[in-house]
Amino acid sequence: MFAKFFSQNLNRLYLAQCLLFLAALGVFFSLTSPYFLSLGNISNVLTASAVIGLIAIGATFVIASGGIDLSSAAVMAFCGTVGAWCLQKGAWSPLLALPFAIGLGGLFGFLTGFLINVTKAPSFIVSLGMLSIARAAAYIVSYGMPIYGLPDPVIAAGQGQIAGIPVPVVLLIAGIVLAWVVLTKTRFGIHALILGDNAFAAEAMGVLTNRVRLKIFTLAGLYSGLAGIIFMLRTNSGDPSAGQNYELIGITAVILGGANLFGGRATIIGTILGILCLGVLQNGLNLLAVSTYYQILFVGLVLLAAAFLSRMGYRR
Repeated sequence: MFAKFFSQNLNRLYLAQCLLFLAALGVFFSLTSPYFLSLGNISNVLTASAVIGLIAIGATFVIASGGIDLSSAAVMAFCGTVGAWCLQKGAWSPLLALPFAIGLGGLFGFLTGFLINVTKAPSFIVSLGMLSIARAAAYIVSYGMPIYGLPDPVIAAGQGQIAGIPVPVVLLIAGIVLAWVVLTKTRFGIHALILGDNAFAAEAMGVLTNRVRLKIFTLAGLYSGLAGIIFMLRTNSGDPSAGQNYELIGITAVILGGANLFGGRATIIGTILGILCLGVLQNGLNLLAVSTYYQILFVGLVLLAAAFLSRMGYRR
């Protein structure tokens, strides 16, 4: 009965797999480290997952539409660097600097979608070019050095808590709720899934695919911009080198959560479970004092396993 229940819906199957993997990680690390299940460590896992979680949410829309965005982490670093420059060098008001930096992320996403529409080139190629541009722009703005010394009120607000919940986690939750509503309850979300399932059928149905793609990449850019601001607040700096390989971790979380690599299937809940799996894995390995090199190896293995499972689901 349970096998039939899950086999009838691939989303249920992948969510179940993700939950089992998360539970297995939780049991293993709770047995190997006495600190794993402490409230402080759980808070650390959620806070550390906020940045990549927001990147992964943006990537969910892109992958659902059949695309890949490799520029998200570079855009995150650029937005965080610009935000730090505006606050520290430009002495801008936070009410102006932070929305401006996030908006630049949306602009980068818009340009990526626009170039894909105009050139008809694969999103992989276009976003790879935008990755180099965004990363270079971050280094140019900061002259190749991190920008330190942000205003104390901004840092206090970013590293504080709301109702006992860290601000980065609150922003992540808000981003999750917004993304879930957009993907499941709006015409735009439905069109994004249709575009990923069959672009030709979407056009035949009257879907303005170019416009949908623009919105998708713009939304992903805004999420990357918000991730950059959170990273800036957590580290009290604008670092142009921030987020190396974060785009791959975000994509891993989306695929681990059951999204189809070829588009047409993705869930926000699955993405969040994927992020939690990776966050718990990294945190547990840190508690066990496992070298960073091996942590990267484990993330790569998880990505390969997730891609294999996604391909098997696609064949079904």
